Amino acid sequence: MELLSNNAPGRRSESLSIWIIRVLWLALPLLCGPSLEKSFHDLDSLLRTTVSISLWTLWALIFVATLITSPISLAIVRIGVPAAAALCLWCSLETDGSTSGIIGFVASGFATSIALSAPLGDKFSDGASYGDERRFLLRAPGPVSLFFGPLAWLITVTGLTLGPTLLLNQNFLLGSLLSLCGLPLAAIASNAIYQLGKRWIILVPAGIVLHDHLSVGDPTLINRNQLTNLSPAVIGTDALDLSQGSFGLSLQVSCSTPLSIMLRKGTKRNVSENSIVESFLINPARPNVLLAEAKKRNLRI
Repeated sequence: MELLSNNAPGRRSESLSIWIIRVLWLALPLLCGPSLEKSFHDLDSLLRTTVSISLWTLWALIFVATLITSPISLAIVRIGVPAAAALCLWCSLETDGSTSGIIGFVASGFATSIALSAPLGDKFSDGASYGDERRFLLRAPGPVSLFFGPLAWLITVTGLTLGPTLLLNQNFLLGSLLSLCGLPLAAIASNAIYQLGKRWIILVPAGIVLHDHLSVGDPTLINRNQLTNLSPAVIGTDALDLSQGSFGLSLQVSCSTPLSIMLRKGTKRNVSENSIVESFLINPARPNVLLAEAKKRNLRI
């Protein structure tokens, strides 16, 4: 019913993506179970039981996250689902490419592609909306997409698992040291991933709001009467680039009168500088859907 009842631009792909990942995640224990059992068969009984309980807990946490669309749920899904794919890959190699291992890896890999997709990102982002507004996720900066994002994911996963695994293997000294170092690092890295899911362009009845802690010190409203144009950026534009070097099509926001905006300067959160701009660039994950929704709201595009 959700797929058919909402005719807003992009809603169908958002609903489809969330239902696909829910179904895949529900089926994952059946698809990955045989290869997991073979891979952990030779482990000590206590370790095997602990790993089993941990994996079921992870599975339940991620499934609940798919039911509650919010930025923190998006972070959980985008950390946990790729981690499951990595585990299924290891199981497939451990079982010498068994059929069950390959099936589990393919299913978890497909779930990962959905978890990282733009429609799913917008679905979870819009879960934080209230009233007559709609939130669209901004693309991650280029260096984050290529390097720092995967690195943050790797730190999170290894920080949460490596130390406790060594402790379960009775390697108390190294396990304790890695837990003491890894868990705080995992908290920092996972928070960075969470913060990436809180960068939005928001369509509100009054106009549009730029909510991006990497670019501006405070959420910035561009009133609909002040907005003269929201359109794909042209090559050589002199608009202020707030896209953070992200990949994909940038949109240009142009104002009829100069806009006062608190631009983020440097790396410290409290360092901002008031600037006057007439136009700037943003890079939403789905620019076509954003433009369609803006047109539906009678914004100038």
